[in-house]
Amino acid sequence: MKIVTTETITNTTILDVKGTVFSEQVISVNIVRDALSGIKGIFGGKSSAYSNEYAEARKTALTELKNKSSSLDANAILSLKINYDQFINSDILLIIVTAYGTAVTIESIY
Repeated sequence: MKIVTTETITNTTILDVKGTVFSEQVISVNIVRDALSGIKGIFGGKSSAYSNEYAEARKTALTELKNKSSSLDANAILSLKINYDQFINSDILLIIVTAYGTAVTIESIY
């Protein structure tokens, strides 16, 4: 499945627009790692705990977009957008990764 952030793919023709596909991932981050990341943040440096959680959520969101697009008989996703957010709910940090794009069928480029 071809996934691009642009509205078109060079040297291909869009044969059919299947519709918009969405994936929302809400992940709670381990409280122990939160505490360690907070301490690290005070002194500066990269928080690999948060980075890994966001990367995993993004990977899951993209996999879900591919699956949803495939179920629509699409072979590409155009105009991919990924948004990141976080909030605290009852002392639990939740990170949110939302991915969306337009599922389309393009002429085979292979």
